[in-house]
Amino acid sequence: MTTIPTPMRGLRAQHELIGELQQSVRLSPAALATRPSPAAPRRPRVQGVRPTSLPTVPVSRDASPRLHSLDAVLEHRESVRFYREQWVDAEAVAQIVRAGHLADASTWPGEAEAGLGIELLVAARRMTGSSPAILRLEGDEFVPLAELDEESADDLVLQIEYAWSPVILIAIAPLADALERWGDHGERFVNTRAAAAVTAALHEAAGLGLAGSPFAGFLTSGLRRLLDVDGYANAQLFAASLGHPAVEGDIVTTTTNGRTAS
Repeated sequence: MTTIPTPMRGLRAQHELIGELQQSVRLSPAALATRPSPAAPRRPRVQGVRPTSLPTVPVSRDASPRLHSLDAVLEHRESVRFYREQWVDAEAVAQIVRAGHLADASTWPGEAEAGLGIELLVAARRMTGSSPAILRLEGDEFVPLAELDEESADDLVLQIEYAWSPVILIAIAPLADALERWGDHGERFVNTRAAAAVTAALHEAAGLGLAGSPFAGFLTSGLRRLLDVDGYANAQLFAASLGHPAVEGDIVTTTTNGRTAS
């Protein structure tokens, strides 16, 4: 089935344009009955823009014991952006990523079966076994896609207070495929799914004793220097920072330049 783009009829005020776009993603029962379109082969997944010689990081498929129940996490959760100068265990990060992937696949199995799952990449500055890098979880190992340097951290993220987080989860969605499959509704759909995957990952992290916060994510201009993310075939939608929560007297990472303060 060929999708029909939303027509733009001449110039109009911003609020009028937004109103038209909002109307266009509301599917009537008749329109919904024709969706989703059969899924074509997914466009290629995100890759690094240049080869890297960093080694893979092996991780176990066995789950680590949770320190807190989901009920306790929901009752006491809070957003954190200051972290201890302690490295995050790669096994825990793998478990967190898998929780996000599982939440997406189990909630929207049709999209998973079509090969259109939300992917959580990992931007790790302090993860055990890894140099600073952006990595993809492949089975029982993290595969480096791009190296992270120390100079350009502030240029990568939209909210620089998260630039030096020990670990950042990057939610990548197959936006172009979703638009072909769902029409204009596809953009809203993948945003909902990406937010759900990040939320599930944060809940898993809190259950393991880590802390974090969702945030807007990476700047496309900065991320494209490292990954072939074009914002369409593969779109970065949300992100979340993770680390060990700081307590009074800890050495913590500052918000902007990676220096430490007590």
